[in-house]
Amino acid sequence: METALVNARVLLPQGLREGLAVTMADGRIRSVSSEPPAGATIVDCGGAMLLPGFIDTQVNGGGGVLFNDAPTVETIGTIARAHRRFGTTGLLPTLISDDLDVVAAAIRAVDDAIEAGVPGVLGIHIEGPFLSFARRGIHDAARLRRIDKDAIALLGSARHGKTLVTLAPECVSPGDISALVAAGVIVAAGHSEADYDVVRRAIGEGVSGFTHLFNAMSPRARHDRRCARRRSHDRRPDRGRPSRPSGGDPYRAQGEGA
Repeated sequence: METALVNARVLLPQGLREGLAVTMADGRIRSVSSEPPAGATIVDCGGAMLLPGFIDTQVNGGGGVLFNDAPTVETIGTIARAHRRFGTTGLLPTLISDDLDVVAAAIRAVDDAIEAGVPGVLGIHIEGPFLSFARRGIHDAARLRRIDKDAIALLGSARHGKTLVTLAPECVSPGDISALVAAGVIVAAGHSEADYDVVRRAIGEGVSGFTHLFNAMSPRARHDRRCARRRSHDRRPDRGRPSRPSGGDPYRAQGEGA
């Protein structure tokens, strides 16, 4: 059975457009046309905006709960419902630096949530504990640590969805990032004091993005070729568009944060 959404301001690549019917079936958009198909169930949107759902890859909590405080399916469901009210249809519950047993519990909870069909859960973001002490922001200094083989195996252990790991490139050994990538983990740099050459090596091993760029890393104003300068170098026209593994404006300098 097809459902057609009408009387909406539909966001297209050209901007907001009116007088269109967005037709769906089996959870997929089938067409965007001037008239709904014959026999479709009509839903009048009352002039509201109709646009793609937001995807948020750094969600520490919502609905009055934090993922670190209770890494459970129930917590994930509460977070997802809270963010869905504001247009987020896909998210990564995000765990900040904690002990590895908490990381393991969070990975199990996300696997169970996806198996249970909790709407919007795309995987997990593990932000730390492999971060720079100097750039830890809100992260508990007592939880920070170096990565090792056991941690790499744990980070690659999720059965469902995507796993995004934020780490400081200077806090891992050569080969650690490539081992994570080989295990299917998406690796981002963040909370880092790494210099230009260290970041270049990390990108060579598989780092594919930066978490809250310019926030909790060496500022662009310095002249010591740090993380932010490497990212700017990669934004030259012949190098494509910058990647954004986490939400927010990646080019606005902010205070030290999560």
